[in-house]
Amino acid sequence: MKKVCLIIALLGLVLASSFIFYGKKEPSDLRPVLLKGNTYQVEIADTPEKAEVGLMWRKSMPKNQGMLFVFPYPRMISMWMKNTYIPLDMIFFNARGEVICLRENTTPLDDENIITCPYPASKVLELNAGEIKAKKIELGDKLNYPSSF
Repeated sequence: MKKVCLIIALLGLVLASSFIFYGKKEPSDLRPVLLKGNTYQVEIADTPEKAEVGLMWRKSMPKNQGMLFVFPYPRMISMWMKNTYIPLDMIFFNARGEVICLRENTTPLDDENIITCPYPASKVLELNAGEIKAKKIELGDKLNYPSSF
C-alpha cells in the first residue's frame, strides 16, 4: 500500500512539474556561430518539424544564444511570431552566408504579420531583440559556422 501511495505521489509530482514548466524547453545540442566578431550558441532548426516550432512557447532566451534555421537551398522565406513570447531580431543570409536582410525587434505573439526578406535566403538567425543594433550587424556581414550544418 505504501508503494502504491509513493508511486501515485511521484506521478502527481511529475504531472505538476510539467504544468509549471510548460513551454520552458531547454535547448540541447547548441553549436557556435560567429557573426561580426560575436559568438552565439545556437540551436539548429534543420528539419521542417524543428523549423515549424522554432522558438515558440519560450519565455526567455539567454544572452548570446539563438536559433539558426537552415534550408536545403535558397528560397523565399516567411517567418512569424505566433506563440513566440520573446522579441527577436531576425537575420537572413544568402547561400554564401552573407547578411541580405535585417528584421529588428519583432513583435511577440503577433500571429497576423509575416516577416519576410525580398531575396532568396538559405539561413535565418534568430537572436534576442536588440542584438542587430548593439553589435552593429549590417548587410554583407558574414556568418561563420562549422561545415557540418
